[in-house]
Amino acid sequence: METLAVLCNVLLCVVTGFLVATEGIPDKPAYAVFTLLMLLVPVLTALTIMRRPSSAGRPGPAEKGHAPAGSSAGGGWRGTGGVMRCVAASCNLVLLGFVCWALVGQYPYPEGAGVIPYAAVALVTPVVSLAVLVRSARASPRGRQP
Repeated sequence: METLAVLCNVLLCVVTGFLVATEGIPDKPAYAVFTLLMLLVPVLTALTIMRRPSSAGRPGPAEKGHAPAGSSAGGGWRGTGGVMRCVAASCNLVLLGFVCWALVGQYPYPEGAGVIPYAAVALVTPVVSLAVLVRSARASPRGRQP
């Protein structure tokens, strides 16, 4: 599920970047903020998911290095993992609200074959990301310091 969340976040960021590159930044301030969220929240979420230990007990991407015990190599966010998960989850909730607002506000959807798949990815990505972030928060031991 973590891999799916990272892939969805990367896909959403890349497709949004291509849309901004081809169509430009929106004129309305609300849509400009929405576009900024569509670019930054997936990056934050993917980094947060990839920097934490895996919930299945396997070493996560940050733990696979061979850093000596006690060093901070490979764990740049040590001690702030819970804070980063909370920030990423909050940003994903805001993004989900903006996506729902945009879907309702744009109802007679513009012509084009890619509008519906893009809207589906934009709607699924924050939901999957929230599921992974909440699940990892429940799976992390409370009493142990990283």
